[in-house]
Amino acid sequence: MTRWDRRLALACAATGVPLVLAALALALADGGLSQRTAYLLLAGVALVIVYAVVDPRAVVAMVRDRRSRPGSLAVLASAAVLGLVVAANVVASRSLQAADLTRSGQFTLSPQSIQVIQRLDSDLAVTGFFRPDQLADRRDLQTLLDLYRQRSGHVKVRFADPQLDAGLALSLGARAAGSVVLQYRTRPPVVLDAGQQSESDVTTAIERLESARTPVACWAGGDGERDLKDTDEVTGYSAVADLLRSSSYQTREVLPAQQAIPTGCDALVVLQLGRPLSAAGAQAIQTYLAGGGKLLLAVDPWVDPQIVASVNGLLRPYGAAFGGGLVIEPDPTHAAANDSTVPVVYDFGASPITTELAGRYVFFPAATSISGTPAPGTTSAALASTTDRAYAIPQERTDLSHRAGDTAGPFVLMRSIEQLRGGRTTRIVLAGTSALAENRTMPPAASSANPDLLLGSLDWLSQQDSLVEIPPRPRALPLSLGERDTVVNAVVALPLPVLAIIGAGLLVLARRRRRTA
Repeated sequence: MTRWDRRLALACAATGVPLVLAALALALADGGLSQRTAYLLLAGVALVIVYAVVDPRAVVAMVRDRRSRPGSLAVLASAAVLGLVVAANVVASRSLQAADLTRSGQFTLSPQSIQVIQRLDSDLAVTGFFRPDQLADRRDLQTLLDLYRQRSGHVKVRFADPQLDAGLALSLGARAAGSVVLQYRTRPPVVLDAGQQSESDVTTAIERLESARTPVACWAGGDGERDLKDTDEVTGYSAVADLLRSSSYQTREVLPAQQAIPTGCDALVVLQLGRPLSAAGAQAIQTYLAGGGKLLLAVDPWVDPQIVASVNGLLRPYGAAFGGGLVIEPDPTHAAANDSTVPVVYDFGASPITTELAGRYVFFPAATSISGTPAPGTTSAALASTTDRAYAIPQERTDLSHRAGDTAGPFVLMRSIEQLRGGRTTRIVLAGTSALAENRTMPPAASSANPDLLLGSLDWLSQQDSLVEIPPRPRALPLSLGERDTVVNAVVALPLPVLAIIGAGLLVLARRRRRTA
């Protein structure tokens, strides 16, 4: 046998041994042999057999006397070590175990999330729809979902391309790339759009799916209120209908002027009025609230004074009133770009409704103010307010510059009210603009929180407080390195390990020469 034959046989063994170990590790991690793993195992075994056939004397010599073939034994030992390292890496890559060393627990689920995820008793299917150019967003979501998979084997995650799997995305209600759909049992799927995929969002969605309750949002009509079927890209409200549907809400249209508010309404929504509340409509809403009802009410500026008067009469027992004037926010850092009629709020009052809104912003297009002093037995919280530079224009005019007769701010743009009477709890959320949830303000964005504010308000009104109690996770701060730190890091991280390896090699070489001398 020639020297090249022996070298070829040894190369086959050095390749076959790691392949066999890697295949066994894959089979262990996958819980059995797959077709791919079987091919890998057969290839490794075949290479080892080739070694034994081509150079049988080497095999016999290694078994009888290991010192006879020190070079071959060293190569095979190195191959075995390499195979073990590869096998260990394969097993580790299939494991979801991890250690969170961040100070804020950035990669650890909150106790609330753990409690929710451990209640799963059926598979939770999570499908993410991401384009190839959204790999960073997909990776962030995958990291978060892995935390849930660590806690429950019922969490099943998959990803799909919204363009290649358009039919699947449409059937699940995912209308935009970057959306995530959660399915559980026979419950309607919950869709989380981009910008709504934090731990709190995912846990809340799971809790909605676990709950057997489907809250009913009764949408008032008949007096010029907003219509959920309006698909206008700017002023329409169809995005709200999609949001409620994907959040396990049922909507029901009611006519307060013609009927009593059904007792099955978890929340009554009255957004915008085209005419003053009729006596019958006001009486129906008052009776509903007196019985522990829940109301989301929005009034726009510069409407008929009789509309404002009818609404304020409804709110008088709770110590609140709408101003009616148009709020102008001259502070450019608290208003939409080049539009002072659209205040932007990112500092919110303390309430379960605003728990998830920290660091995000809400648009209040064409808003009026909300004032008043809480009545006895009533608690109130200002959810969103302007700066003290803001002013309100009481009557409609084209010149929006500040005049002497304008009212000075700051103003409350959104307020929550809670009253406990006779063992019944009445809750009200007032908004100074019905445009809060128009289609133009609802598209998901990384920081825009209009959808979350609306949904949080309805959750609070329908007494699903636990859905909005998970605080946002603190963001990890980037590590900043100065010029000196960079130089030190380059000196320590690159040359020292190389020098240590070289030094160890020289030490071994010197010891061998000393022994042979």
